[in-house]
Amino acid sequence: MPQAPFVIPHTLQDLPPKWAHFCLHVEKFIAEDLNIDLIGKSIVTAFSGGADSTCLLLIMQYLALKNGGRVVAVHLNHNLRLEAAEDSRWVQSVCDAMGIKYVVESKDIRALAQECSIGLEEAGRNARYELFQQVMIASSADYLAVGHHLDDLCEDVLMRLTRGTGWPGLSGMAGYDPARNLIRPLLLTSKTTLMEFLTDIHLEWREDASNTDSEWARNRIRNNVLPLFMKENPNFHESIARLWKLGRIEEHYWATRTTNISDTLSNEILKDAHQALRLRLYKASLDKHGQGQALANTLFKLDRAWLENRVGSKFQFPGNKTAAITASGVVFSCTH
Repeated sequence: MPQAPFVIPHTLQDLPPKWAHFCLHVEKFIAEDLNIDLIGKSIVTAFSGGADSTCLLLIMQYLALKNGGRVVAVHLNHNLRLEAAEDSRWVQSVCDAMGIKYVVESKDIRALAQECSIGLEEAGRNARYELFQQVMIASSADYLAVGHHLDDLCEDVLMRLTRGTGWPGLSGMAGYDPARNLIRPLLLTSKTTLMEFLTDIHLEWREDASNTDSEWARNRIRNNVLPLFMKENPNFHESIARLWKLGRIEEHYWATRTTNISDTLSNEILKDAHQALRLRLYKASLDKHGQGQALANTLFKLDRAWLENRVGSKFQFPGNKTAAITASGVVFSCTH
């Protein structure tokens, strides 16, 4: 493997003070907003070679060295672009220059998509996360770090808005997903800041031309819709960051109000509950039975049926889940 044609700062102390403080600000976000302690932790880091993942890798490495942890970089060549093999070589050269352990693999995503009858985007995502999971197990890692940033969060909120997502889901993707041990350390950091960081330390990154392809919904949001919001509100990024923080607070609150629910919500529980709480209880009871998003319209109909004491009424939800009105309350079940 040829040596990288660049010199990368190896530690926080090697960085200009501005960017050392920036890395520590990311650490503070991880500790305070995500409630994750990095001391002694092993982090698998997704590394595509783009500006966001390059920043992520460097920051996680600096913080790992500071906190007695370690980083393993993971890159998957999707074989969808002519530059993909060169991207893989570049990724390896950066890791070699930083002394970071890495795993680089290649898959024919187009063939995988055809085999599974799914889109290229879904096939690529499935393959990446399958590889991430394999490396996490093999390296006994504590967390998987991915490079979603504030611009991605803005796009995610707009996409959720178009799908009619309710609150607090409308506030965007989670910063920490405990089911996958996944963290998003850069979620409240703008892409402009990430590019400025790399530019100031004289490190280039790889550009993925497919990010401008309007075939993908996310690219249409990124390239056409988000700029309109930015034009109307130049502080849109900051507004979304505040919305995300509020969403996490509300999400935590509702989680504390809907714990330890059984398959039956009794009339005694429901009769003194505000409609907002009743709807949350219905959704939590359904979510307990596995995958399948509970649709708001059906939840409203279920609540109306309970209020009208329509005993015997049944409501079907995605994932083969059922809610039935009984004389004693609402009973939830699922058939597989």
